[in-house]
Amino acid sequence: MTTAADVIVLPNNKNIVPVALQVDALTTKTVRVVSTRGIAEGFAALVAYDPDARADPNALDMQKAAEAVVAGEVTRAVRDSTADGVAITTGDWLGIARDGIKVVDQSLSDAVTRLLGELVDPDHELVTLVEGEGASVGDTRHVTEWLHENHPDLAVEVHHGGQPLYPYLIGIE
Repeated sequence: MTTAADVIVLPNNKNIVPVALQVDALTTKTVRVVSTRGIAEGFAALVAYDPDARADPNALDMQKAAEAVVAGEVTRAVRDSTADGVAITTGDWLGIARDGIKVVDQSLSDAVTRLLGELVDPDHELVTLVEGEGASVGDTRHVTEWLHENHPDLAVEVHHGGQPLYPYLIGIE
């Protein structure tokens, strides 16, 4: 329950967006949905949030910020399979972007750096790493050192999110 007249919902999951879009019709409050598909997009949207703005302009600015993020995530394969002709073995680390699996690697930190190699371009200014369960100090150090060596102009932020199943969530802006 909130006393606010305006509410902005960040689903942070592409499967929840359609449900969130129905909330406005179920309440007397003004509810706007910023169609975030993951935590990285949600972070960017929150940074754009203006507590003094009304729902519509706020949601528009937040949606633009979310859409500007290049999102990635790293998780572990739970079964043998293939993706685009590449064999995946149970326990492999998968680097995933919006358009699917980009990287398969036996090393967590290598999967993260290879995914970053696929996603970072010269126009980017910031990489945000959200550490989850399974991330280690050594892996994070390996990734941040790789970023500083290969993209010295990028700012890097590391946050502890503690999320299960995804040792690293990545937002690139």
